[in-house]
Amino acid sequence: MGNIVLILEIIVGLTGLVKFRKLTRPFKLLVIWLIIDLFAYPLNKLCISIYKNNALLEHVQNMLQYSTYAIIYYYLFINRRIKQIVLYSIPVVLMLSIIDGCFFEHFTKTFPTYLVMPEHVIYVIFTILLFKQMLQYPVQMNITKQSVFWLNTGVLFFSTTMFLTLSLSNNIAKYPREEVMLILYFWYSIDIIFSILLLVAILNDNNLRSVSNGKQQ
Repeated sequence: MGNIVLILEIIVGLTGLVKFRKLTRPFKLLVIWLIIDLFAYPLNKLCISIYKNNALLEHVQNMLQYSTYAIIYYYLFINRRIKQIVLYSIPVVLMLSIIDGCFFEHFTKTFPTYLVMPEHVIYVIFTILLFKQMLQYPVQMNITKQSVFWLNTGVLFFSTTMFLTLSLSNNIAKYPREEVMLILYFWYSIDIIFSILLLVAILNDNNLRSVSNGKQQ
């Protein structure tokens, strides 16, 4: 299933590159992040060969991922106060990530669980606020053709399910092999569904006609 996840991520990334000039700003940022994330695959082996794990890469990816998604939502939100909170959250999370990596979950030894789980909660809050905004500022377009709807649905799905998966994985070493495999298959399934939702979002986005929540992108 890991190969299926990789193939899907490559397809989503290449689709985004092909459509890049036609995409709205939030989706251009999304595609840039997806391409950066793809480069993590070869870097995994390098990290493992040096540190015997890929914890350092996970710390860096986590900081970049939060920054990217926060900026994406910054562009999608209309309310000025919400936009400011989202923007100010980036340096706060980055600072906490550095503190966590230096003093609690060492950059080269432990995965950044303490930060990842609260971040998924923040993502869920972002998605709820954006769905609320979509209801307040409806657009004259079928919801299945709205790229923002698919992106927001994807992030909501991924954040809620990954929060559960990470919770189960905290003591994964104590589980029997069968349960570990179930968690891994569940994890891969989440990645597959998330990639499909992002692909649908990118295919529906077009800066020549896209209207997001009451204003032109």
